[in-house]
Amino acid sequence: MGEFVVKFLSCVGGGPHERVVEALRNLGEDAGTHEILSAEGWRRCFGRGKLGRLVARGLGFGVFPVLALGHALKQSCVGVSGRPLSRPMLVATTNPFFLPHVLVATRRFHRCGVVALLYDMYPDALEAAGIEHGWLSRVMTRANRWLVSHADGVVYLGEVQRANAEKRYGVGGRTRLIPTGGSRSEFESAPASLDPSLVSWMSGRCVFSYVGNMGVMHDVATMERAIPEYLDGLDASSRGRVGFVFAATGPGVSRLQKAFGDRYSDSVRFVGPLLDGPWADLLRRTDVALASLTPQACATSIPSKIQSALLAGCIPLVVAPAGADIARLVRGEELVSRRCGLVVEPGDVRGLVGAFERLSRAENRADYAEGVESASLVLDVGHLSRTWRAFLSECSETAPMPWALLGYRAAKRTFDVAASFAGLVCCAPILAVTAIGVRFRLGSPVFFRQQRPGLNGRPFELIKFRTMKNAEGPIDASRDGERLTPFGRTLRALSLDELPTLFNVLKGDMSLVGPRPLLMSYLERYDETQAQRMWVKPGVTGHAQVHGRNALSWKEKFALDVWYVHHASCALDLKIVLQTIFAVLKRSGIQHANSATMPEFMGNAERPSRVGETSSETCLEMRQEA
Repeated sequence: MGEFVVKFLSCVGGGPHERVVEALRNLGEDAGTHEILSAEGWRRCFGRGKLGRLVARGLGFGVFPVLALGHALKQSCVGVSGRPLSRPMLVATTNPFFLPHVLVATRRFHRCGVVALLYDMYPDALEAAGIEHGWLSRVMTRANRWLVSHADGVVYLGEVQRANAEKRYGVGGRTRLIPTGGSRSEFESAPASLDPSLVSWMSGRCVFSYVGNMGVMHDVATMERAIPEYLDGLDASSRGRVGFVFAATGPGVSRLQKAFGDRYSDSVRFVGPLLDGPWADLLRRTDVALASLTPQACATSIPSKIQSALLAGCIPLVVAPAGADIARLVRGEELVSRRCGLVVEPGDVRGLVGAFERLSRAENRADYAEGVESASLVLDVGHLSRTWRAFLSECSETAPMPWALLGYRAAKRTFDVAASFAGLVCCAPILAVTAIGVRFRLGSPVFFRQQRPGLNGRPFELIKFRTMKNAEGPIDASRDGERLTPFGRTLRALSLDELPTLFNVLKGDMSLVGPRPLLMSYLERYDETQAQRMWVKPGVTGHAQVHGRNALSWKEKFALDVWYVHHASCALDLKIVLQTIFAVLKRSGIQHANSATMPEFMGNAERPSRVGETSSETCLEMRQEA
């Protein structure tokens, strides 16, 4: 799995992506948001008339994409400081709609991975709203085809939306279906923040509420006819036991207000858009949540308000085509397997009136309680965040190397080449004397060669000086100390046997600092965490070598190696090199507590070698020395 640092980018803060970020942080991930306006600031702008809306759209469409690009570059250059292997990932929402295109197009410049979160797609949304321009549609279609094929990942909100997009724009390399979702705890702990007069009016009523936007993509006409027909069919007493609350904005709200006038003022309330606190409080007090979609919008839009309502414990009543994602969710055909509410086809006024009548009775609403509970578990952001984490980790594996990592690797390689070349030149006399000593004391061959795993497990040939004499009879790891002559012990104590590995460093198979290269056979024995030591080049010395070397257990060694992988830096490498010099002078940690060499690593069930067994490293060295 890859490591990542993720930022969700949207010109307006708050909303679903902020909840995902909080949930990812709870999982221990480095996650954040970047926006230009808070949700409250956006509402204030839109509440100031045409000029306010113009300012908000200017900030969102003109200024924010430039700021997002600068933020991406900053993430790549300094956002992973101290965690050079972490790839910065950007989740670009369609707010503004072309933000994912901008960030994917400049991917080679900012060198961050980009995942496109497609809440809405254009020109689909424009076409669903009845706005069609031939040339604009063709340009946007080509842009979307390019986006899907070049983004590191694409996230859709529903199966129907994904199928429609893939039919029109093609299938990208990585796609995932992740619904908007929300936080159950947000509704469970929501403070009482609604207007007290509204709360008093709602008390004792079956409350039908509509929250969010009510625009051209929503079927207003069916509700416009069905609500008056339903209310007109009730007597005064029954009408006092039901209520409709519209906490929404958009042309649909104005249409309903005009159509209803003052005739239903006792049963219908228009309260306008609410801040997060009152919004959550309203849903918590709601019995039935309303939503709608036109047939034209069913394949491109998924009202997230119903997912929030399910998390708040509401029964959903949806006016939408049977094939829409939202209808499939309510009928238990998508994400969950239990029906949690009712679906009415657009234009079916009698069907909607019948749904009002059915759901106004508490005993009927109880039939959907289990479905609502099941859906709320699946849609909770704590559950969805695990899907997000897995998908972002998968996408990060092929994301570009950030500038910080490129700089670190360039500096590390430059230091490796310069230091290994200088070391070989300065130590040439020592190398020659040691080679002669090995030849005359231990015989031929002088060098011990063995295939070891390098970066990402790719094999290379490690070269060292031999330190053991030939074995006589069966190889017994418990008697390794007997095969180590005083000369061999001296080579190990002074780390002279490691000097030839400078050739491996100069060649690029190894680095001066990194986890020690172990055996190829160990690769299949590592667990997921231990395998992370292969994410960097192996080293002549490393964090484990200066904190105990062979005196450590395998578990301790691997923990130190993985810590290094996640905290590597040029400063840390230099510190380890200096610590290595002191460790060599002190001759510490040369031998394991129970043997002259480390026992074989057997996987998670760590055990020492028994008599008659030996490590594969010792076996190969014995065979080469024989």
